[in-house]
Amino acid sequence: MLQHNQFTGQLPPQLASLQRLKQFSVADNHLIGPVPKFNEAYFGSESFANNTDLCGLPMEFCINPEEKVSRFGQMGAAIGAAIFAPVGAFLGWFFFNDANEANVNCLRNIYSGVKDPNGYLASWVFGNQTAGFICKFTGVTCWHDDENRVLSIKLGGYGLEGEFPLGIKQCWDLTGLDLSRNNFSGVLPSNIASLIPSVTILDLSYNKFSGKIPAGLSNITFLNTLMLQHNQFTGQLPPELVSMQRLKQFSVAYNHLTGPIPKFNEEHLKIGVDDFANNEGLCGRPMDACEPDEDMIRFGKMGAAVGAVLFAPLVAYLRLVCHQW
Repeated sequence: MLQHNQFTGQLPPQLASLQRLKQFSVADNHLIGPVPKFNEAYFGSESFANNTDLCGLPMEFCINPEEKVSRFGQMGAAIGAAIFAPVGAFLGWFFFNDANEANVNCLRNIYSGVKDPNGYLASWVFGNQTAGFICKFTGVTCWHDDENRVLSIKLGGYGLEGEFPLGIKQCWDLTGLDLSRNNFSGVLPSNIASLIPSVTILDLSYNKFSGKIPAGLSNITFLNTLMLQHNQFTGQLPPELVSMQRLKQFSVAYNHLTGPIPKFNEEHLKIGVDDFANNEGLCGRPMDACEPDEDMIRFGKMGAAVGAVLFAPLVAYLRLVCHQW
């Protein structure tokens, strides 16, 4: 009988081997841990009562530390959910509505910035504010029909006029943009990658875009289709374009480009003559090899002339010596 003392720690499991033990008590101490599994004797809960943390028959079942942590974690999660669920719901509602409003403004800016002589954008009416109303606009595809998040914009062949729409930046989740076969003009913005950072397909072919092709196109990380043919681009192709590892389709045919074609990785991008055809001065694979630069030729001729002047007396002297021999 060990009750009403100040014992601490766990009960030794070896106590379970005391086969003849008939009376046993450690009540009112400071014991913790599991009660040994006595083989034959049965002792009631009063034999172990009023200890710090004894567990196991005849007391309550033991819970291991990990389970305790798990239980406290679950309790904490439940409390946290109860406290922060309203906040989370509000933030979700706020950002969802903010994103929806941004996409609506994106299309509103595009609509206000173009001329639509054929009336193809007649369905772009912004008075309706129901969820997903912009998804019914001609040429617009949404991620989901019941929310105003634009997936792609395809306005090819509508005869639209204007410049590249800067307001498209507000279509945050845009993955495809097709403005082909229209009458868009002007230069492409140098920060185009920040306007359409997630686009995988960009088709601006058969328009009147001019100026240099911006090197910033190479920063559109996921771009796999870039069609710029049949425009009025000038200058050289940016060498940065070769860093676009995901590019699968590419064309700049029928422009006014000059200079060497960057050395694309043809394991990823299969390019042919047709992708660069009808430019004034593009050269290099897959087109004809580039001719030597005129300045280099001029410097070469000057070098030859200088060399002739410097070494002609020496050559004459060597000839005279050899003749005397």
